Amino acid sequence: MKILVSTVRGRREIRSGRRAVVSVLTAALLALYAPAGLAQLLDRIEISRLNGSAEIRIDFGAQVQYLRHTPPGQGRVLNIFIKPISAPPPESEFTEETLAAPQTDLVPAFTVLYPHLGNAMSLRFAQDTVWTVRPMPDGRSIVIVLPVLKGARDVIVEARALPAPPKPQAQPPAPVPEPVATPAVPPAPAAAAAVTPVASEPAPTVTPLPPVPAPAPAVPTAPVTAAPPPQAPAAPEAPAPVEPADAGPTAPTLTPAQIESLATGFMDDARKALADNDLPRAINRLNRTLGLPTNAQTETAQAMIGEVRERNGEILKARAEYELYLKLYPTGADAKRIQERLAALPKTAPRAQQQGRSRPLQRGPAEWTVYGSFSQYYYTGKSHIEVTTPPPPGLLDFTTDVLSLTDQDALISNLDVNARRRDGITDTRIVFRNTDTQNFLDKSRSYNRLYSAYVEQSDRQLGYFVRAGRQTPTGGGVFERFDGLNVGYTFAERWRVNGVAGYAVEYTSPFKKDFYGASLEMQPQPDQIGLTGYVVQQHLDGLLNRQAIGMEARYFDMHATAFGMLDYDLLYKGINIGMLQGNYRTDDGLNLTTYVDYRKVPAYSLTTAYVLLNGMTVKQAISAVGIEQVRADARALTATSKLFSVGLTYPLSPRWQLGADYRAASISGTKETWTYPTADNPDPIRIDAYPSQGTNHVVGLQVIGNNLMRTDDVGVVNANFIKGFDYRGQALSGNYVLVFGDAWRLDLNLRYYKQNNDAQETQKRTSPSLKLGYRWGFASIEGETGQEDVKIDGPERTERSDRKYIFVGYRLELR
Repeated sequence: MKILVSTVRGRREIRSGRRAVVSVLTAALLALYAPAGLAQLLDRIEISRLNGSAEIRIDFGAQVQYLRHTPPGQGRVLNIFIKPISAPPPESEFTEETLAAPQTDLVPAFTVLYPHLGNAMSLRFAQDTVWTVRPMPDGRSIVIVLPVLKGARDVIVEARALPAPPKPQAQPPAPVPEPVATPAVPPAPAAAAAVTPVASEPAPTVTPLPPVPAPAPAVPTAPVTAAPPPQAPAAPEAPAPVEPADAGPTAPTLTPAQIESLATGFMDDARKALADNDLPRAINRLNRTLGLPTNAQTETAQAMIGEVRERNGEILKARAEYELYLKLYPTGADAKRIQERLAALPKTAPRAQQQGRSRPLQRGPAEWTVYGSFSQYYYTGKSHIEVTTPPPPGLLDFTTDVLSLTDQDALISNLDVNARRRDGITDTRIVFRNTDTQNFLDKSRSYNRLYSAYVEQSDRQLGYFVRAGRQTPTGGGVFERFDGLNVGYTFAERWRVNGVAGYAVEYTSPFKKDFYGASLEMQPQPDQIGLTGYVVQQHLDGLLNRQAIGMEARYFDMHATAFGMLDYDLLYKGINIGMLQGNYRTDDGLNLTTYVDYRKVPAYSLTTAYVLLNGMTVKQAISAVGIEQVRADARALTATSKLFSVGLTYPLSPRWQLGADYRAASISGTKETWTYPTADNPDPIRIDAYPSQGTNHVVGLQVIGNNLMRTDDVGVVNANFIKGFDYRGQALSGNYVLVFGDAWRLDLNLRYYKQNNDAQETQKRTSPSLKLGYRWGFASIEGETGQEDVKIDGPERTERSDRKYIFVGYRLELR
């Protein structure tokens, strides 16, 4: 009996017979033609000041689905559970990815680690903070909103968050409220992370405004909480420079009395500025009032800011403010007057405003900053396998085969360097990310992977964006990492045109692919859909390989985020990808997710016919049988993958969360094909059709606890129940992370898996592990050890195996 054994960091899959052959061939096909250039998932970190808070935006090299995060609102360690969608398995599954944060004083220093706690991305801050988390509508990024650190000066502009209408509340606010956060438009690549506010726009002629009424005296009825606010149709810029000595609150820890006092002061200052006709300062003070948690001045400030913006000539922003007031306060004291002002606005804004460059920008101070990290990890593992095979009929002696070996001995080095210079107009970046793997068991399997190496610049005044070098795709029908040029130009407030061209980076593929494409983008606004239409064409070794059109749709508001995509191949006359993912968050903390996916596996390509070439090149095969026949065979070998999932997360208490999800997935079969005849092999060989394996169903439960025994600790228990085509499985796992002070960290992990199949074979796997880490300043060291025990019992064999592994390494932060 031939046994196939593969091991990766304590994981082993053991298959036999026909099922093993089918599985191995399928895995090999998908691994060969998947976009292997996307092996790293973490791409970049962006930190900016927006809406009175700091935003950390983490971009990924592939589409991901946000599932849940813990703790819900405060701590030193934030774990965000995600599910990669379009990324293939990494080449080294035992490698953890890390990204260092850019230098800033807006938020505590932090690093990002993936994977952690199974499928979580972990952010480890240097000190306690509070946060809110939301996925972005591009399907490739997640934003974490934090309060700005006290005394922070890393700021070029500060916009405001928009508050919810006052809601009397009988109970006091929670001890640790989440910061006010408003979903913001995901910045287009051309936009700088922040802009410098300057003098106001020239004001067009408008109808004189009536005097702005003074607010009614505040009547405090109950403590005011920092409730999640409704989203404005746009995040308006503050038209006056931020003055550090006069800045608004930097953390949501103010008492209701302090909030009211600040709001009253800001409003008095706004009225004085308005009386002096200092419109930029008036808008700035109104922004600060609205950036506070809901207070007695909120409604009046919302009414005033639209009128002041109208007087300042900002017609588009005035319209947005008026519409927001009517949405928040449809029966408010100023509703009738606001409706009249809205109806009297010009139907179109001045051309300068429509182009989004209505006022001259100031460069402001700028300097180069350099940050990154360097790490090295050594991995080693040993396996011991015993396989017992029953004797043939008539014999009594069982046969036992024993195998002991070192299956892993490698050193992995990672270098991540980022340089950046930005001012109020331009933003320039240089990014370099490289991983080197030295395999001491087999030097021929050592490799070096350059994942990113590019220069990027954007200019807010001219509206352009340019990135040149090795980079990850950002949509527009480009699926692979590539060497090339990505450009964009913003020609109107929401409109942008993009172009891309380059060579696909597929580290293990023998083919060369070049491509070019263009897209037209209508960027999303709160409560409004954003759309991108694209065309792309790709050649493989000089042959037309892909010609596609597609559309991406995005939507977000205060509660919901959605992203959809449709990619249609004109050459194969079929849909490559059709997918939709959505996320909905309620005010009481319930988070709902859904994901629907239809795609070809692999995507339509001439390379799928590689198994039929019989030693020929693609060009030779086309010369022999014609390109239409090769495409027809490629289509016959292309399977269809379907996936549907729904999930929810609900906070049971400040310490406990419950998550549940259901997934149904299937892969269709492929059709029968024949290899192409050659002079050396004139007789075609039949490639049998691969039957569909039906639909796999998985029901998962997850319980997450935080601050259980010590501050910042976290425990996660997962249970998954699987029903496959010919097997049933149960997977249980538990993770616990304990933090000691500022330096020590202990991770405990236990996994158990049981499977029964129709061949009356039972498999059990038990995998405990322990990880210990120590951090000292800019350096950290960590090590992990673990073991996996496998027991397989069936009528045809009995197997006992165990594997032990260990890794140890260090990481240096470059700041």
